[in-house]
Parts: sequence; structure tokens; C-alpha cells
Amino acid sequence: MFDAKSLVSEASSVHRRSATILDDSEAFELQQHLEKCEREIIELKFENTIFEAAVERKKSEFLIPQSSSLLTPVSSSQATTPIGSYQDSANTNATGRVDRLARKQSKSRSTQSDIRIRLTLEQKLAIIASEYEQIKTERFRCDKINERNIDQSESDIEWINVELEDFQVAITELLKLKESSIDKRTQKVIGEKMSHYFHEHLQARESTTNKLRDRSGGLRKQIVRLDSQLKQKEEMGETLHEVDFNQLKIENKQYLDKIDEKNVELVLFKRQVAKVTQLLNHYKDNLHTSTADLIEIEKRINKQDHLYEYAEKEIAAVNNEQYHVAKTHNNLVYQIENYQVPEILDYVRKKSLLSNLQRDCQVWQRKVDLASMSLRQSKQKWDAIQGAARFHYHNNI
Repeated sequence: MFDAKSLVSEASSVHRRSATILDDSEAFELQQHLEKCEREIIELKFENTIFEAAVERKKSEFLIPQSSSLLTPVSSSQATTPIGSYQDSANTNATGRVDRLARKQSKSRSTQSDIRIRLTLEQKLAIIASEYEQIKTERFRCDKINERNIDQSESDIEWINVELEDFQVAITELLKLKESSIDKRTQKVIGEKMSHYFHEHLQARESTTNKLRDRSGGLRKQIVRLDSQLKQKEEMGETLHEVDFNQLKIENKQYLDKIDEKNVELVLFKRQVAKVTQLLNHYKDNLHTSTADLIEIEKRINKQDHLYEYAEKEIAAVNNEQYHVAKTHNNLVYQIENYQVPEILDYVRKKSLLSNLQRDCQVWQRKVDLASMSLRQSKQKWDAIQGAARFHYHNNI
């Protein structure tokens, strides 16, 4: 008994859980359907505003087409709106609660016997395209009007600024004239200067007015001439039409394609020039290193040449010295071979003769010294005698 009750309670709890899960899933699906319906309602409202604007514009232009050619009446059973499609999907996929809601909605719709009008996709696209073109032209017209108004306002502002500058200059000149025309004695304004100033000012204004009138007349004539030229061109068919502009666009596109091709070729040539420049720089570096090596080798060769010349000179000097040494050696060898030892008596006799000659030389050297001393003494005496004679001569004079 206890087991049966527990089984019944477990079954009831499982049933409640499954019911709550189903309710949550149904609520989630309903929320998704509601969000989709809201999005579609917003899109349909936007389309309706566009279509209403198109209809109003057509009415204003008296170009409303026949409603039978554009619109086809469709019954409520044949109408397929986005809301109906979502309801059909809800009827096929939703649970019992959704079915009940759908049946209630279908009952409420069945009471309304309205005839819906459906537009085809091509008609919608045509209306949207026409509205887009109309908005574009209206925007272009507004931009032109705004640009014209801005130019007019800028010209007015420039004219006002020029007038203000002229007015300020006139005020400063008038004040200066007033200060200069006051009499120092009476402190009153001299009327002649003021009248003369206003007279000159009026003449200047009249001259500028005449110049501007002549200029405006010339501009009117120029405008008339240009209008006549434009009319002549229109009559002769020289004006540019849309076909000419299309032709110019095609030619411009062709020229742009050619420019792109030339740009691609230019890029390729630039790459080739960069590669050639890199190779040229590499070859220049190699040439520089080779030139430096060549200069170093030439220096070494010159150094070796100098060493070779020095070695040749040394060899020639050594050969010459060797020749003289060999000659001397040969003479010595010849003398040694042919040398005869003198006798002892001859040696003693020559030795005694040498000693006698040395002694005589010393004696004569002593005699020379004595003679030089006597000569100096004689010169001193002679100088003294000459000095005394000069003194005596000067005294006699």
C-alpha cells in the first residue's frame, strides 16, 4: 500500500514537472513569435509610409495610374501576410494553448469581412525606386538652393563689411575734418570746409555710381550675348545631352582603365629600377673595394721597385768595392810574393836618418817661433813709431 502511494506521488510530481516544462517552452515560443510579429509590423509601417508618400506625390502631380492595373483584390482566405504565415507555422508547431489562441484569433478575423490588397514585389521595388529618385532629386534641389543662399549670404556679408569699412573711414575723415576746421580763436566750426568736404564726397559717390552703372550695363549686354549664343547652340543642336554625358563617362572610364594599366606598368618599372639600382650599388661597392685593392697593390709594387733599385745599387757598390778589394788584395799578394826583406844596416841607417831629420825639424821649428816673436816685437815698435809720428804731425798742424 505504501509502495503504491509512493509510486502515485512520484508519477504526479513527474507530470507536474513535465507540464511546467511544456508551459515554459510554449511561453518562450510565444515570446519569439510576438517579437517577430512586432518586427514585421514595424517593417510594414515603414513600407506603408513610403507607399503613402508615393501616392500623395502622384496625386499632387496628377499622375495616379489605374488602380486596377497595379492592385489586385484578394480575399481574406487567399491573402498571405507575414502575420498569417507566422500563425500558420504556430498552428503546425505550437502546443494546445497556441492552437486555442489561434482559433480565437481566426474566429475574431472571420467576423471581419475585409478585402486586403496585395502588392507584388516588382511593384514595391518600383515604388521604392521612384521614391528614392524623388528624394535624391529633392535633396539635390535643396542642396542647390542652400548653396545659392549661402553664396548670396556671403556676398551680402562681404558687401556689408565693405560698407562698414567705408562708413568707418568716412566717420574718421569727418572727425578729422571737424577737428581741423575748428577756429582756435572762436572755437567754432568753419562751414566752408565742411560744405567743401560734403561736395567732394557727393561727387565721388556720383562717379562711383556712374562707374557701377556702366559696369552693370556691360554685364547685361554680356548676359544677353551669352543667352543668344546658348539659344543658337540649342537650335543648331550643339548642346550636350544625356547621351553625350554617357559617352563622356564611357571615355572617362576607358581613360581611367588605361591610367590604371600605365600605373601598373609604372610600378613594374619602378621595381625593375629598384632592382637595377641595387645591382648598381653592389657593383659600385665591388668596384670601390677593387680600386682600393688595386691602389694597395700598386703601392706594394712601387715599394718593391724601390727596394729592387736600392738592392741593385747596393749590388753595384758591393761589386765595385769587391773589385777594389780584389785589386788591393792582388797587389798585396803580388807584394807579398815579391817582397824582399832589407838588410839590418840599411834599416839602422834609415832609422838614424829619420831621427836626425826629426831633430832638425824641431830645431827649425824653434827658429821659426823665435823669428815670429821678433817679428811681432818689430811690428809693435813700428806701430809705436807710426803713432808718435802721427801725433807729432797733428801737433805741428
